Amino acid sequence: MDLVKLSRRALALLLALLALWLLWVNGSGSADATTQRLFTPPGSEGAASAGNELGLWERLIVRQSPYLKAGQVLMGSGTAAAENTPYPEKDENTDGELLWTSTDSGNATGDSSNADEEPPPSAVPQAQHVIAQTLLPATDGSYPSVGGVFLYNRTSQAVDMEALAQAEIALGGGEMGPQILIVHTHATESYTKAGQDNYQESDPYRTTDDAHNVVRVGDEMAAAFAQAGLNVLHDRTLHDYPNYNGAYTRSRETVERYLAAYPSISVVLDVHRDAIMGENDAIYKVVTDKAVAEDCAQVMLVVGTQEGGGSHPNWRQNLAFAMALERRMNQDMPTLARPITLRKSHYNQQLSVGSLLVEVGTHGNTLEEAVNAARAFAESAAPVISELLG
Repeated sequence: MDLVKLSRRALALLLALLALWLLWVNGSGSADATTQRLFTPPGSEGAASAGNELGLWERLIVRQSPYLKAGQVLMGSGTAAAENTPYPEKDENTDGELLWTSTDSGNATGDSSNADEEPPPSAVPQAQHVIAQTLLPATDGSYPSVGGVFLYNRTSQAVDMEALAQAEIALGGGEMGPQILIVHTHATESYTKAGQDNYQESDPYRTTDDAHNVVRVGDEMAAAFAQAGLNVLHDRTLHDYPNYNGAYTRSRETVERYLAAYPSISVVLDVHRDAIMGENDAIYKVVTDKAVAEDCAQVMLVVGTQEGGGSHPNWRQNLAFAMALERRMNQDMPTLARPITLRKSHYNQQLSVGSLLVEVGTHGNTLEEAVNAARAFAESAAPVISELLG
């Protein structure tokens, strides 16, 4: 047998073995459960655009490189992550969906935050220690501000905060019926276990148990709004389970159904929790100043734009709304609010004026701290919303 034939047979054997291995990896009973949850075949779960899902070969090597995990190569950004950034950022696709964004090294100013969503569940390490921080805006002038409201602008959009502070805020809705809708794109996000808050994880710092994830936080928020006389709908759908990818697509469909069924809805709040990690697997929890409140997490409002793709012409209205809520929080409970973050993706906020993403605490906080923060936020936001609705 000549060398050419031998080489061909060896190659064919290798390809056959590789094919068998691929079938085993992607089989229903033997594939890694976390990988299946994160990366589903294109076209499944109603994927709306290319880039939300990874191809077969990409799923096979995704664990081998943090840059592939982060989507740096797959999404075409072609840029290397900065040194000391545990989880590099990835680009956003035209639908505003994110596979993964960075949680930059946390610091006392709060300059490094994960405003979009935490890394995939498989990438979140168990914390070696938790560091409590009261995150305040940088004082070097890098944060534009007006009237004590600070903005962390992660876009190239020009923002006239003075004008927005004076702008008339025209919320939608207005008819008799539900006024506020609370949803959770990443409903399984949970907190550090403490005391009686002991739950079964579906992934690190995630659980499908609604008594221990951000759905519980939404419950508290809804109750506070209702006690203030506002009509609230709270959707408890787990949009990120069992598949993490496509969560924003699924939550968009949910919001669209509610808006169609209840034209009276004027405010849509997508409630999450943040994730901030530092070196040596340290994680940060964000808390209010103890002189202001004990056992209370901080809250961050996130406003999306159309810079990441798609149409969102009314994002400045949403930013003006966020600024009004932040002013009231600063008045009622100083240090409850972290600086507002402006990001490229729209996070479904193009669907309705009065739409915001609300990050309550981080995965380093306890559920008790997050629940306390949710109630404090809603108690401050309620009179602002009531006044705007007339």
